[in-house]
Amino acid sequence: MNKLPLLLLPLALSCAAAPQMCFDQAGHDFRIDPLLLMAISIKESHLRADAVNKDNRNKTEDVCGMQVNSSHYSKLNSFNIDRKRLLSDPCICVYSGAWVLAHNFRSYGRNWDSVGIYNTGPSQKLIAQRKKYADEIKSIYRILLARKSLTEQPGTVGEYSTVPGNKASMQTPN
Repeated sequence: MNKLPLLLLPLALSCAAAPQMCFDQAGHDFRIDPLLLMAISIKESHLRADAVNKDNRNKTEDVCGMQVNSSHYSKLNSFNIDRKRLLSDPCICVYSGAWVLAHNFRSYGRNWDSVGIYNTGPSQKLIAQRKKYADEIKSIYRILLARKSLTEQPGTVGEYSTVPGNKASMQTPN
């Protein structure tokens, strides 16, 4: 009997679980529902870790699965995170996106407008675009929540109550 497949199974499972673990850990550390982070990554890059968008009107670029904008590079550099690292390490990318979203929640409140600011920035000129983006994220997020509820054990309650729209979520993260 060939035992190689059995020996490789844990490695294969851990590789497949690694991206999910990045969302889970970043969500835990920043007190943001990992499914919300995943919804942003789905919208921004279709979960593509090597995604790059250089077509921004303001001449910035967005990189990695979370499409972290280059306007954040200077602050991320203080954490030894640069463009190359964002593109080569999916977990660093997810953490950086969570860091941006947590900053928005602290600055503008835990609401869907802050989720929209993740994409547009806080400009008052972009309110309609921001609302459209937030609505798209909300739709993806609801699908992910429904999928999760179908796969969870009965009686299980999620540990995250820090998503926009929940009463507990209106508190600023620590």
